[in-house]
Amino acid sequence: MIKPNFHWSHSLCLCVALLAAQQPAVQAAPAPWYLWRSQLDGALTCQQFSPGQAWSLYDGPFADLACQKRVTIKR
Repeated sequence: MIKPNFHWSHSLCLCVALLAAQQPAVQAAPAPWYLWRSQLDGALTCQQFSPGQAWSLYDGPFADLACQKRVTIKR
């Protein structure tokens, strides 16, 4: 008996690849910046994430690393 060269797994992989190629690319936005206040001396710093346990969120979110341009977060 002759075995056919056609394999369903190859066909399935090709279909999945073609469908995935037609999906629009997902683009992530950069993480927002926040103004953090030190609980020890009140100093302020602009960071994307908490600098540590001795810091509390003071203001934000901002679009720039100087914490000047406000931004609204879309979820």
